[in-house]
Amino acid sequence: DSTYYIVGNVAVKKGDTLAVQQGATIIAKGNYQFQVSGTLMCLGTEAKQITFTSNSATKLSGIAQNTGQWGGFVFDSTAVYVYVKYTHINFTGGPDSSGSPQATFDVEGSQTYNGGAHIVVEDCWFFGGIDDGIHLGGDITVSIKRNVIQHLGGPDGESMNIKVGVKGDIAYNYIWSAANNGIKLETGKILVPQTQMNIFNNTIVDGGWRKVGEATNSILIDKWTKANIFNNIMVGNHTGLNITKLADTLNCKYGNNLIFAIADTMAQWNYPAGAYSKKQPTDITGSTLTLCNSVFTNWVQPTTTLPDMTVTDGNVPSLKSGSPAIGKGLAIAPFAYWTTSSDGKLGTPDILNVDIGAYPTDGTGNKHVPTSQPLQ
Repeated sequence: DSTYYIVGNVAVKKGDTLAVQQGATIIAKGNYQFQVSGTLMCLGTEAKQITFTSNSATKLSGIAQNTGQWGGFVFDSTAVYVYVKYTHINFTGGPDSSGSPQATFDVEGSQTYNGGAHIVVEDCWFFGGIDDGIHLGGDITVSIKRNVIQHLGGPDGESMNIKVGVKGDIAYNYIWSAANNGIKLETGKILVPQTQMNIFNNTIVDGGWRKVGEATNSILIDKWTKANIFNNIMVGNHTGLNITKLADTLNCKYGNNLIFAIADTMAQWNYPAGAYSKKQPTDITGSTLTLCNSVFTNWVQPTTTLPDMTVTDGNVPSLKSGSPAIGKGLAIAPFAYWTTSSDGKLGTPDILNVDIGAYPTDGTGNKHVPTSQPLQ
């Protein structure tokens, strides 16, 4: 319940633990960063959430100008446990020594393969980072669930960029206005360890319009990755589901996804030409504003011209009565979940829902309907 000011980089050394307790507010007074080689625990609760933010008076207006405020979190290959719950992480992307924006939440386990570090990021909020949001690499196991991820990336940057052997579940997340890809998976040039993820019941809205000169995707599965992709909503994005021919296509399963483009001229991008992924019999696809408006309580058409100065999210992604996403989900998984323990230490064991998307009508899944702008 106290406020703390960060006036320099914070190092959590190997073997040490930094615990951030419920109700704390942490304000960066410059371009500083948390550098974690040990354990990080952000122990927020629904009633007493944690907030990491900047003290800059221009932090909100700076997002549209691709100006980052502070350095976020970076975890090296000796970090063994990261547990972040009910935590807001806003206005990151301050430049590194080369001038490039830094990711919001960057786990670089790929350096030496630490053999099974566990990363839990659940019930959190990310807003306004200038580069990748959740960037994960290495032989780590993750549970990324029920997060609200809004306007990450500037002219580039994925909301989630996951590679080089990560394994885990990505479920019930809401992603709005990704600059590049909403969720990107790849293994890389070295095929072992293989990136293997379950991606289910996520809602991805209005993404991919701020990137110039490169194709974007709601979900991109690339370079020897194994993935199970079911029950996701993708509405108003530049491109839908792209499983490339470089993926481990024999071990990719997908279906029961809803993909609506904003116009008939964009229908070809629901499943891009040349990709391995094709429309499945259980998928729901279309390409008109009317269809896009039929899914949620409120949907706001994306800005498709640059520069995009929009930093206010007017979407209400709960499912409206009669939504085509209701009752169309796959309920029995044709895959094994990575998170199964009931004690919560390695994440919560969420499963598929009969409704598609992050906000099923039975009240399970993501319980945090996004606010238009973050806590300041």
